[in-house]
Amino acid sequence: MRNRPTQLLLVTGLLAAVLATGCVSWRSLQPVPPSVAAGRRLTRQGVAAMEVDRWDEAEELLREAVEKSPEDPEAQKYLAEALWRRGMQSEAMQHMAIASKFDRHDATTAVRAGEMLLATGDARSAISQADRAVRLDKSLAAAWTLRGRAYAAQGDLDRGLADLQRALWLSPNDADVLMESAQLYHERKQEQRCLATLHRLRDAAPPQEKLPAILQLEAETYLALNRPQLASERINEAIALSGSTPTLVALKAQSDRQLGLNVAQQPVADDTTLR
Repeated sequence: MRNRPTQLLLVTGLLAAVLATGCVSWRSLQPVPPSVAAGRRLTRQGVAAMEVDRWDEAEELLREAVEKSPEDPEAQKYLAEALWRRGMQSEAMQHMAIASKFDRHDATTAVRAGEMLLATGDARSAISQADRAVRLDKSLAAAWTLRGRAYAAQGDLDRGLADLQRALWLSPNDADVLMESAQLYHERKQEQRCLATLHRLRDAAPPQEKLPAILQLEAETYLALNRPQLASERINEAIALSGSTPTLVALKAQSDRQLGLNVAQQPVADDTTLR
């Protein structure tokens, strides 16, 4: 059994170690300024309003949160999202830029800022945000996806595809990225790679609403490969799922021509005949 002086030394040593290594924890126990506490409370209330689609109320609460605590990146980010949802894109991006300034080490904030920029046509600035996000977190698939989309929007399909493939390596079953990759392969006339990507997408069980677009792109790819019978089958599947569209009508006529059918003698296709 240890004597009392030894026990006192152990306790003193442990306390010294805690004080030496736990300074951040001690600081985190300091009182939060009332304005910051009020801002956080208002932010939580604003987010709760967003979750039930009360966007007017959310905007009001989040504006008040930003007034109380303008340096809180969470309040700035959620206000940006509320404004974006309500169609106030320019102001939304201003608040997202402020959030990014105060949350410089968060890759997801950089990605969201870049997504907003890309949606408004500023691909160059979106690439800058994506580069920053990649530097912060190379394992974040959304950062590579953003950069791939932005490069593709600028017409650099090679770099766009390379980044989308990196995103798929990190998130293999992302239906949106698989579809965008297939579309880029089709634009580059790499039809076999397009089909392989589409088949991979089908195997990943995409949402039902994506199937007509997948089938249409498959049909376009089969036509490019001069395989009209398969193209016709995909067109018919797409029509059965979602009805005819002008694009599907045109693809149907093209497949019929490739099959050697006399399109001129056939009745003009409309919603009724195609179904």
